[in-house]
Amino acid sequence: MKVDILLARLQSLLTHPWFTPVCFSVFIGTRLALLLFVPVEPSSDAMWYFSRAVNIVEHGSYSEGGFPTAYWPVGYPAFLAFLFTFTGPHLIAVQFANLVLAGCTFWLLFYFVKTVFKSSSTARLSIFLLTLYPNSAAYVPLVASEVLYTCVLLFVSLLMLSRHSALAILLCGITLGLATLIKTQTLLLAPILAAIAYSRDWTLLDLKAGVIRAIAVSILMLAVIAPWTLRNYLVFDEFVPVSTNGGTSLLAGNNPSVVGDYGHDYSETDPLFKQAEFSVADQVAADKRARKLAKEWILENPGTFIGMMPKKFFRFWGMDGEGEWGYQSGTPWYDQHAKWFRSVRVINQIYYFLLLGGFAVAIWKLLRTPAKPAMYYGLVIAIYFTLISLVFSGQSRYHFPVMPFVIAYVAWIVNEMLNSRKRGAALAALPGA
Repeated sequence: MKVDILLARLQSLLTHPWFTPVCFSVFIGTRLALLLFVPVEPSSDAMWYFSRAVNIVEHGSYSEGGFPTAYWPVGYPAFLAFLFTFTGPHLIAVQFANLVLAGCTFWLLFYFVKTVFKSSSTARLSIFLLTLYPNSAAYVPLVASEVLYTCVLLFVSLLMLSRHSALAILLCGITLGLATLIKTQTLLLAPILAAIAYSRDWTLLDLKAGVIRAIAVSILMLAVIAPWTLRNYLVFDEFVPVSTNGGTSLLAGNNPSVVGDYGHDYSETDPLFKQAEFSVADQVAADKRARKLAKEWILENPGTFIGMMPKKFFRFWGMDGEGEWGYQSGTPWYDQHAKWFRSVRVINQIYYFLLLGGFAVAIWKLLRTPAKPAMYYGLVIAIYFTLISLVFSGQSRYHFPVMPFVIAYVAWIVNEMLNSRKRGAALAALPGA
């Protein structure tokens, strides 16, 4: 009975005219408060991004230690460099840019859900769930590519699903090229998503049209990254489409030190990894050595490689709240208030498990219900990033861009429950029922 009352109140809340603006105000307000009152200085990966951006602005080159680099994709440092040309190299500029990007993500998710699920109440529920998600808020003050990439991925997803004109296809290709420069994994994901988005139904004619448009989008995407690929060829005298860290990433997640170790996603201290002898000056050759070592180890230990996949799956999907890591190393009074940070992490983990539970139910229902290709769009994104992690390493931060799509499905299944309850109540009220 209490559950019915809660569901009825939730349904009433979702239809209130002030629901969406209040939700957005809370969304921005909580993230702004975190940005203003919890200082976080960049460290580790964050400092690397920040420093590379400053170097681009001051010296006009993407380099490290005086050597040209392509170790990590250039997209995010280039975005920061573009920002710094207007603001100067200030951390607060990055943080407020993240706040704007997060706000855009809020509205992009709303319209994405409305487009895919054809339901305003489902869309409103999705932004409500995103507003309550602590890890989403935690990333706003951090110098990390996830906030930008998530916003770009949602933007191009909404565009592909809602607009099929030549101009829209052109813009999609350009955006996916930029997304690839932020995260290299997009290179293979883009044509898959485009094929799904542009297929209106499961007929052969619709699928053919989807594939043709997907090819056009992929060609445009490759055209966008081509100047960077050319730059890499001129600098390294090698064909490097985007970045030089593929081999080292593969080896870091596939070596003896990570076998049976649920405490670490990867190991860069293993003797096998050290054989790659990575250096910035020799990064292309080192990446080739690392890839060769990784492939040899996998071929020599196929059972171990496959046996590690459940561990990688767990590391990818099991834990959440990794945004806390930035505060551990970047907040001066973290140790004094570690219990508060830990408490929020625990609350986030519980909330995250509830989202995963809803996602699992939504997948079960989706697979049992005839649906158009667009309904599977977010699921394909989740599967793709999962497969990447099973091969490389299952780091929890890699599922950050997937979470808005997870939330979309959770909102859909909850709204289905609300509608089912409403229909049941209407039938019970009929005379003779």
